[in-house]
Amino acid sequence: MVWLTVAAWVLAVAQVSVFLAEMLRSLSAGPTAFLLFSAVLFIFLGAVIEGPAAVVILLPTFLPVVKQFGIDLVHYSIVITAAVGIGLFLPPIGVGLFICCGIAKISIDRTLRPMLPYVIFLCLGLLIVVLFPWFTLVLPRVLKL
Repeated sequence: MVWLTVAAWVLAVAQVSVFLAEMLRSLSAGPTAFLLFSAVLFIFLGAVIEGPAAVVILLPTFLPVVKQFGIDLVHYSIVITAAVGIGLFLPPIGVGLFICCGIAKISIDRTLRPMLPYVIFLCLGLLIVVLFPWFTLVLPRVLKL
């Protein structure tokens, strides 16, 4: 697990998040494209490094872009949380999947095929959340949070 900390440190020192934020600002693709890009990026980073490290490294630099696009912070937080959660168990590199396989004493190879339908449905659910922000914002707006 030391390599995860080293990878997070390298990303922070190399200022990868600043580069990504500037690249996204220069693109005029719109808020939906930004949300899709963020979701894919956080799925990948959630699988490769620890989720909290990915959030701590990237989220502060992405927040100005989120505000610039007018994306609701609650909605963006839900998208990022779901994406990191998917990445955590993404076969074959998800850290959570390795931990579960270690606890169950089974090989990663045995889990790949059974995990794919779950990952596909989770990704479809995340896509619905990205494309329809009102879906996640109904309850906060009703409760006026």
